[in-house]
Amino acid sequence: MAVRFKRSYHDRKEAVTRRRKTVIKVLVVLLFFQVAFSLLAVSLRLDSASMEPGIRKGSALVYSPLVYGFNIHLIDTQLPEIRTPERGDLVVFTPPYIEQPKGAFFVFSGFVKFLTFGKVNLNSIVSAKWDQKLLVKRIIAVPGDTIRMADFKVSIKPEGAGFFLSEFEVIDRDYDVQIEELPAQWRDDMPYSGNLETITLKKDQYFVLGDNRMRSSDSTSWGMLERDRIEGLVLFKYWPLNQFKVFK
Repeated sequence: MAVRFKRSYHDRKEAVTRRRKTVIKVLVVLLFFQVAFSLLAVSLRLDSASMEPGIRKGSALVYSPLVYGFNIHLIDTQLPEIRTPERGDLVVFTPPYIEQPKGAFFVFSGFVKFLTFGKVNLNSIVSAKWDQKLLVKRIIAVPGDTIRMADFKVSIKPEGAGFFLSEFEVIDRDYDVQIEELPAQWRDDMPYSGNLETITLKKDQYFVLGDNRMRSSDSTSWGMLERDRIEGLVLFKYWPLNQFKVFK
């Protein structure tokens, strides 16, 4: 018959201490990576065709909240920005018709989203609508610009300029837009006709569009985007792997 020896109180205390230290180390490492990914590189899956042909539906993107100044929702504070949003930037933002996210849980979702190519979002545990709260569009005009649009193509007169130029002459980015023909009976004064009267953007206002102009929810439907709703700058597309692309 085997004899079972009972560990001393000192040995049991040391074992508990070692396990506690191991758990604390694991938690510290996880916290570091989660905060780092939330600040520097957050993953987002694009579930619409609004940015085609450049970014296909189902692509996984990485954006950085730090470039424009990370917004710490928990304490309602924003870190200093590296630079301001520019024409041509691909930005991630909360649209005007959605309440902006708040709370510490938002900070810890980036790491999981990156590892799962944006398919798993911890925020969905709290809100089933979260996946619809962030959009990706291209900045076409910035504060001070005067714009007008005809047939889904934008003309821009920068602040201080004397005449309009096409968006492709003003914006220092390489991108293509996708425009389809409207139905034969569609009048220019109807919604989504691709026409816009002359507008001058005010302070902290941005005009954003999808590259797929006729299949995008953007400034043509809900108006100008306010600066405080911009969450970050898209850095690169990492999925599908054979379409990896770094954005300027």
